[in-house]
Amino acid sequence: MDKMLSGQTALITGATSGMGEAAARLFAKEGAVVILGGRSVGKGKALAAEINASGGAARYYGALDVTDEASVRRAVDSALGEFGKIDILAAFAGKTFDGEGLDAKTAYDKTMESNMTGTYNTVFAVVPHMKERRSGKIIICSSNGAFNPTTPAYTYHMAKAACESLTVNLAMELAPLGIRVNCLKPGPIRTSFWDELAEGAELESLLRGIAAHEVPMGRIGTAEDIAGPALFLASELSAYITGLCLYVGGGIGHVYSHAQSYILGKTPTGG
Repeated sequence: MDKMLSGQTALITGATSGMGEAAARLFAKEGAVVILGGRSVGKGKALAAEINASGGAARYYGALDVTDEASVRRAVDSALGEFGKIDILAAFAGKTFDGEGLDAKTAYDKTMESNMTGTYNTVFAVVPHMKERRSGKIIICSSNGAFNPTTPAYTYHMAKAACESLTVNLAMELAPLGIRVNCLKPGPIRTSFWDELAEGAELESLLRGIAAHEVPMGRIGTAEDIAGPALFLASELSAYITGLCLYVGGGIGHVYSHAQSYILGKTPTGG
């Protein structure tokens, strides 16, 4: 199929890096007008210019901070003012603050605000418009670690678990209105998320170890590995799917992983 999102407007938060950026590029390639939400003004402007120069359509209305309701509202109002509708919301914005040298309480507050509250702010800035049109697709980003952790990350995983609860509650309410709500649960994906944990050779060693011992497919994922499933959930290929929380992690969450085998003192077999 070609141009699966032709004629649609997609608001993507976290679009100035990582998974959100990959989704923005793919959605634009598939014909959507992409509204780039992100705090990095330089990256936002550069990405919009790149997409527009390559024949796509993108807008960046300025810094978008999902923890600030007024900031989210400005982006939504700008998109509605120019295009009259938002067909797709892909909420990728979020991060952990555990590696930034903050005290525990501050790291907790900032992580919850960025992931849980920020997702809530974004969704409910768009939902009234979608209800009015009785149409829309919402994609929320959680994490494999919310319910299938390979290592503890208490605050981040708690916040992502809340995103999954939001997904299923919204899906139940909005299904009769023609609005679909689904959730992606990425496994280990190579983005700037990991830069807070290590760097250089140490980071590469860490990622190789994770791939070898935690991911059944044996490799770390890329941002593009998430963009594809996001496109599926944004397109009519998933027209009869709502309330789904989909693991996208090279087998993590779906099959008996090497990590689980190691923890249980068993050796993985082909049977």
